[in-house]
Amino acid sequence: MNKRALFLYLVFLCSNSAFAQVVRGVVGHIVSGDPIEFANVYLANTVTGTVTDSTGAFVLKGFEPGKYDLTVSFVGFSTYSIPIELGVGQELDLNITLHTEVLSLPEVFITADTSRWNNYFQVFCNYFLGTTPGSKECKILNYRSLNFYFDQSQNTLYAHTREPIKVINNWLGYEIDYDMRSFRMDFDKGRLTCEGVPRFSCLDPKNRFDAKRWEKNRQLEYTGSLLHFFRSVYADKLKDNQYEVRTIKRIPDPDRLPEAVVSRKIRFFRSKLEEHKPTNQVCDVNWADSLKRYRQIQAQPGFVDIPGNEFASANELIENSIIAYNGILQVTYLGEKEHKKYPFKRNSRRKSGYQRSRLYITDELKVYENGYYEDVQSTYVEGYWSWKGSIAGILPMNYRLPDE
Repeated sequence: MNKRALFLYLVFLCSNSAFAQVVRGVVGHIVSGDPIEFANVYLANTVTGTVTDSTGAFVLKGFEPGKYDLTVSFVGFSTYSIPIELGVGQELDLNITLHTEVLSLPEVFITADTSRWNNYFQVFCNYFLGTTPGSKECKILNYRSLNFYFDQSQNTLYAHTREPIKVINNWLGYEIDYDMRSFRMDFDKGRLTCEGVPRFSCLDPKNRFDAKRWEKNRQLEYTGSLLHFFRSVYADKLKDNQYEVRTIKRIPDPDRLPEAVVSRKIRFFRSKLEEHKPTNQVCDVNWADSLKRYRQIQAQPGFVDIPGNEFASANELIENSIIAYNGILQVTYLGEKEHKKYPFKRNSRRKSGYQRSRLYITDELKVYENGYYEDVQSTYVEGYWSWKGSIAGILPMNYRLPDE
């Protein structure tokens, strides 16, 4: 065997050892113990998945080491999810039982306003699929499975579905089954809460042009993303990957009305509108305009962010894979400017700056090499990540740059 052949053989062995992890197991009914065939078994937020055979057995392999959420779902049963962690070459055997699901629509949706379903669906798409350029190439296949409820007293939209939302993402070349646990958009606070588990499947490109376009778009979405950032933190490559991270000191905005005053005004004008709506009585005061004005005030930040110290390296931010910092981090990705359609610029006249986001950390985070982090409930994001991180722009954790 010549040296070149030996080198290629060793590279082949090394690359395969990184994906030699195996998860196998059996899925059955918790009461009868009968095996469940055709149950979906997958690593959440990845393209790694399979279905159980006639004996309820499954095998997952071909994924890199790290931590994942193993998820099992089947129609008529409650979704099962458990965190797992595998090192290089490790194997894991599981015996999983599923509970029969009690099908009941949350009470808040029983009075859903079906007459305005189309309007609610459009609003839902704007926040779920996003408004990035890639969102135009995304389509929800089973959109009629969605139920909506708009709480006028709280100016909040809720969405619910009993089956995974099926999305075709022709921007990145994926089919996504999104098991949505909750969706809540509070328009007064400008706060979106969307919780769920995505499963990815690669679309088959129709030609070489599709394959090249998808890879180009994937690289565009990946660099500067939250996944890319956490991997950079773990590998101590913040500077190499063009991230600038600073602490943020937040102080109240002296020019803004106190939140208590704004909330009181909103409740007052909302009650006036509700009083006159049944009789269509004409009011001397335009309650709707006043309500809109105070909602706009409430949507504005009630604080001023003052950038603090910069972290010179990831080692100053993370120790033993733990980010112990509690507070707000300002993360700027210097590798690319904001997209011209990014709607949240501080001043619409200014030129696009670099991609800037804020990461809120309420408790310590543990970060893993593959980009997984926990506890997810301890974080939320604002700024560019909140715009870029919609369904149209998310990538599976399996994704890596060609040279990464």
